[in-house]
Amino acid sequence: MTAFPASRDAGDQDELALIAAGFPAFSVWRQVLYDRTLYTAQARDLATHPSTVITQDVAELRTALRGDGQPPVQ
Repeated sequence: MTAFPASRDAGDQDELALIAAGFPAFSVWRQVLYDRTLYTAQARDLATHPSTVITQDVAELRTALRGDGQPPVQ
């Protein structure tokens, strides 16, 4: 039997709280799915872009919400 993974970083929840505070137009959460952890931000309003970001990296989530970096993947 395979054990579910522990959080990759004990500071994940603190980092997500900072992201949520910095981007109040989004609901932000972490989910553990079998062998991976995903970080999700979903806009509270359909006019907000990006409307949804899902990634395995907290830093990438923050970057995507800021609008830095590469264009969104279609």
